[in-house]
Amino acid sequence: MREAAIVSTARTPIGKAFRGAFNDTHGAVLASHVIRHAVERARVDPQEVEDVILGCGFPEGATGHNIARLSAIRAGLPITVGFAAQGFRRSAWPLRE
Repeated sequence: MREAAIVSTARTPIGKAFRGAFNDTHGAVLASHVIRHAVERARVDPQEVEDVILGCGFPEGATGHNIARLSAIRAGLPITVGFAAQGFRRSAWPLRE
């Protein structure tokens, strides 16, 4: 691919805190819903998605181990999906040319 396009965005709900409603939900499950719905809203064929950028504030413990890739595959994207940005404060990085 020579050109990239941001076709949709989404975010997970807030509720992973100690007593939050999603406390027992694995991060890959939450993120896969976000990815799936972002792709659906963009009306893009999931097989055409080449890269996923997922910000993860604390990529450790259960949400470590390349959470972005795990989430993308769980969302039904091809196993060949590439780039996944994750890490402390990387989700706040500005996108630049």
